Amino acid sequence: MKKIILLYSTALLLATFSCKSENKETEKPIKNTEQISESKTIEKPIPEKDNQEINWSEYSNLAPIEIKDAHNKDVFKKYGIEFTGNCYACDLAEFKINKKNFDIVSLCEKNDFYRYKDFKYENSGNSLKITTSDAIFIFTKVENEPIYKLTIEGKKPVLKNKRISEYYTPQSLVEKFEEHDCGDFQG
Repeated sequence: MKKIILLYSTALLLATFSCKSENKETEKPIKNTEQISESKTIEKPIPEKDNQEINWSEYSNLAPIEIKDAHNKDVFKKYGIEFTGNCYACDLAEFKINKKNFDIVSLCEKNDFYRYKDFKYENSGNSLKITTSDAIFIFTKVENEPIYKLTIEGKKPVLKNKRISEYYTPQSLVEKFEEHDCGDFQG
């Protein structure tokens, strides 16, 4: 009888030990599967969100402007075209930006432009940051209307007939400014 009880106890002990080790092994793949499915759901929304954040139409043709009356609350009276660069010297640059091209274009000669072939862009809050091999161009929205202050970190490009202004706005808004053309200037 002792032998039967001893054999029965040993079998019971082995069965219990075997069940515990099988449960541990079957739990591991479940945890791994959950981790893999979690990372896939996190990765999908990120690229879609980045593509939607940049409104390229606001940057497609940026015209140079300057502050005319710093105390004026009306944006279209506060800023206007730079008279000397537009009407007299005609040496200002405008920017044409999209996903594929980053161009600095002569305001008076559209075929005279400098193109950065290799650049990266990043949208952060109210700023568009464009990184080239020489410099970082940061267009920061400074008003409710799309008025951008341009800061350049690194080597500022020096280009003939393409002088870079401090402020820019989409070309489509230029006519809304109080000072938006050269008037009767005969220069």
